[in-house]
Amino acid sequence: MPRTIRDLMPMDLEFQMFVLDELADELIAEGADVLKLTVGVPELPMPGPVLDTIVEKLHDRDFVRRIYPEGLPELRQAISEFYNRRYGADSTIDQVIVNTGTSPIFRNIFQLVSGPEYEILIPRPYYALYLYCAKLAGAQVKFYDINSDSGRVDMDSFRRNYSAKKTSLVVINSPGNPLGNIVSPDEMKAIYEIVDGQSYVLNDEIYNNTMFYEDFHSALKIFPEYKDNTIVTNSFSKGYRMYSKRIGFAILPEELQTNLRVIQQHTLLCTDPVYQYGMIAALADEESPEHLRDVYRARAEYTTQQLENTGCQPVPALGGFYANLRCESWNIEHGFASSKELARDILQQAHVAVVPGTDFGVPHDLRLAFCNDRYEEAIDRLRTYFTSLGQRS
Repeated sequence: MPRTIRDLMPMDLEFQMFVLDELADELIAEGADVLKLTVGVPELPMPGPVLDTIVEKLHDRDFVRRIYPEGLPELRQAISEFYNRRYGADSTIDQVIVNTGTSPIFRNIFQLVSGPEYEILIPRPYYALYLYCAKLAGAQVKFYDINSDSGRVDMDSFRRNYSAKKTSLVVINSPGNPLGNIVSPDEMKAIYEIVDGQSYVLNDEIYNNTMFYEDFHSALKIFPEYKDNTIVTNSFSKGYRMYSKRIGFAILPEELQTNLRVIQQHTLLCTDPVYQYGMIAALADEESPEHLRDVYRARAEYTTQQLENTGCQPVPALGGFYANLRCESWNIEHGFASSKELARDILQQAHVAVVPGTDFGVPHDLRLAFCNDRYEEAIDRLRTYFTSLGQRS
């Protein structure tokens, strides 16, 4: 008999976002008109100059053979210069690492800086990746809370759960997934002062070009005195509309970059150089992210206006790709054990696919991705679902 494998994929960690997305696809294949608000894949097309660059490089037989495990030098340099110019960072090419999206970067960083004897402190609600990567690293997971009504960081919960001796990594996500909250510079300052250089602080900035009402402030500029323990991750998947091209990056202390480079030499080997080169063109494009931001801001506002007082309370998003609905009272009143059951009922009854909050540590919430060109129609269907079911109860 083969040896029993470690149980790293228990049912309670299965990503319901993909489960609901696949259930929606099954209904679509049967002819149903299902509107998917599941995965954060922009429906807007790839920017033209990026596509033109990619196509041009695809025909260059020498270029397509370029192999750099840590990322193309040209792209790494462009990322460093972009962050220095746009966000006031003081970075160099030697601090930049590129991978196939930020997800494997998270996995590698968590395993590099943590382990069974350490703790990783993540926000709650959280993006499911953080929890799973901590589990893979064998680390103990601790949480600090984001108030779902105000969007503010519960600093008392941060102080209670941070340990100077045990916490090896703190994660900040702003704008946040799933809440669309913004961690203010004052809140970041309080977090950094508590940590005081004793742990790495990872700033997930993947939605930083979809701030709806204010400018983005990067930790790389705000806290130069903590540059040796600050990590920034970002990607071209969101504001630049290239989810499936899988190009993400991190800006981090050189000692971590060196270790990640070696990890990627053995486990990644390369990220497609053609797509990487296209990202250089993306960094020169100011208009495409701004247009996407404006479209998603309007959708966020429509969600709040239409779903207010329907039973599942919308949390006004200040940025990002998602709206969050708080449905605990609704679930109790209508007999749903959690948002898993509610999301499946909505899919069957309203033909709208949404993501249960069980993915994010808020089991009675729902998350809606703005990424559908019929988004307002989907919200109208949800309003009808909630109001009609409410009238029947």
